[in-house]
Amino acid sequence: MRSNRLVLQAYLFRGARLWVGTRSILSAVFLLAGADPLRLPMVATVEVVVLSVVVCFVETNRNRERALLANMGVRPVAVGALFAVPALVGEIVLRAVGAAVS
Repeated sequence: MRSNRLVLQAYLFRGARLWVGTRSILSAVFLLAGADPLRLPMVATVEVVVLSVVVCFVETNRNRERALLANMGVRPVAVGALFAVPALVGEIVLRAVGAAVS
């Protein structure tokens, strides 16, 4: 089944918005800890992406959208992928910027 473009845009935007919030908070924590937030190890980068996806799922549950998504035939794995795409792209860009700065 082909997904609706409006639904895709909404969930991609939500994933991007919540990744920015999650990454901002974690960057502040890394700065307070004395680490460089742009040059994280690969394991920490993966953890940031996973945390961002978890925050997105919590937001989806908070808005009580799971039944709507299930009725539209959207599986949780597909929603997780939609939430992970903006976080992955953002982390790749930050890793490139971190490499270019140093």
